[in-house]
Amino acid sequence: MMGVRGQSGADPTEGPRSAPYPHAPIAHDPPIARLFQHMQARGLKPFPLPASVQQGDGSACIRCKTCDGFPCQINAKGDAENCALTPSLADPDITVETGVRVLRLLTTPDGKKIDGVEIETGGVKEIRRAAIVVLAAGAINSALLMQRSANSAHPDGLANASGQLGRNYMAHHLTAMMCVNPLKINETSYQKTISLNDFYWGMEGFRWPMGNMQMLGKLQAGMLTAEVPLVPKAIMQGLSNRSIDWLAMSEDLPDPDNRVLPDGDSVRLIWRLNNRVPNRRLAQEVKKLMRSFGSGLVFEKHGGIETTSHQCGTLRMGADAATSVLDPLCRTWEIDNLYVVDGSFFVSSAAVNPSLTIAAQALRVGAHLRERLA
Repeated sequence: MMGVRGQSGADPTEGPRSAPYPHAPIAHDPPIARLFQHMQARGLKPFPLPASVQQGDGSACIRCKTCDGFPCQINAKGDAENCALTPSLADPDITVETGVRVLRLLTTPDGKKIDGVEIETGGVKEIRRAAIVVLAAGAINSALLMQRSANSAHPDGLANASGQLGRNYMAHHLTAMMCVNPLKINETSYQKTISLNDFYWGMEGFRWPMGNMQMLGKLQAGMLTAEVPLVPKAIMQGLSNRSIDWLAMSEDLPDPDNRVLPDGDSVRLIWRLNNRVPNRRLAQEVKKLMRSFGSGLVFEKHGGIETTSHQCGTLRMGADAATSVLDPLCRTWEIDNLYVVDGSFFVSSAAVNPSLTIAAQALRVGAHLRERLA
């Protein structure tokens, strides 16, 4: 469905598959192909990074430097809009509205069902009604909306008898690494084609899980000067022209004190760093690898509380209503017709992008809803 390109069996941590990837992996640019071979020569097991980018077969993709972190201007990236939303709009029963703000979810007096969704559009408030409501606003905004929808039946926020609503917020420990060889231009355009999971479960001498290494999209001067505006753009351009860029990603562990709270019309995000040592050790392995490849200068930036990438966990699912907000099919334990299907349901964060897990769970919940509605 998502058109993912990859190579089955190449990832040493890969679980069982029912079939190979539907498309061959994205080819490495020559400098990245040399790095791939260098990693193999050092006894590592790099593999082609699975990605939903529609290259080859007459695709519009031009292998540009803006793929990672930017919308695709020619619709060659297999995101949720291109692979799911746009095709679904061919169904006359599906409508997408824009410019609409959801203010509150309204329940029946006994609090057991959603009775309406209060919205605002063009300064006018309305109430929409449906037999089933699915909330999918992301781990931060889904938790906020349910807290802002508190009423006499749910005084601490909707479906919050467990006290877990808005708690256990997780992002990822992300360390972006710019590895510079001052003597060599990196002629790569499309860089993000290698991943490495050799250290996912730890390594000899360090038994704790460390996480995933993967290439970043090619860093460019404009991105760097946005972070350090006092450094001249020409210097940043020179560095980025000579860099190979990595992302070291480790698990963020669930902690009930890491939480999302409403603060008037804004949000209060409380997030205390944990599990930092494995990410530092993973970054050390990136440095060791790249210095052996000739990149003697390594600059790194760790994502802090302002980096909400891969947010998850604020409405954790489970088999016990006393310790979770959602059941295993993402229905709230206390409100029969309310489902939350986004990163909120996660109980742990893993050390990889959560998007495909969210998509898989959405398909699973969708099949359940189809049966229920029938």
